[in-house]
Amino acid sequence: MCRVVKTFSYNKCCLLWVVAFALLCSSCGGRRGAKSADLSLLQRVDIADVATADTIDFGRVRPGEVLTRSLTLANDSQSPVLIVGTDTSCGCLEMEYPKEPIGSGKVVEVKLTFYSSGYNYFAPRSFYLNTSAANEPKRLVVTATMVQ
Repeated sequence: MCRVVKTFSYNKCCLLWVVAFALLCSSCGGRRGAKSADLSLLQRVDIADVATADTIDFGRVRPGEVLTRSLTLANDSQSPVLIVGTDTSCGCLEMEYPKEPIGSGKVVEVKLTFYSSGYNYFAPRSFYLNTSAANEPKRLVVTATMVQ
């Protein structure tokens, strides 16, 4: 009978440690070193201003690298803007963007990915954001310097 009591006490202690560890992990959010992004430090692109083309520079890139740049899209218009799609002059660029409208005066973070595989040199490419703000798309010029 004493042996059963000791086993029960040992299991209870293990359960207590598991619960304590789970609480510790959940209080951290489950992510080590995660920080909220400071949107003011990212390159800002006004999606309602289609008259100007913003330049996104990926810098020095080796062939085969996949690079991602974070940008902010700002809606400085008086009404919500919906990104309805993207077009590009090559298959090497891709953007992750919100599917819901961006409210007036709001700023959202997006990710632009450059797939450099197959490029020994890189001429500036155009990337277009088709939005509900204007009949013309917002043009981004993407540049990179390929290095060997």
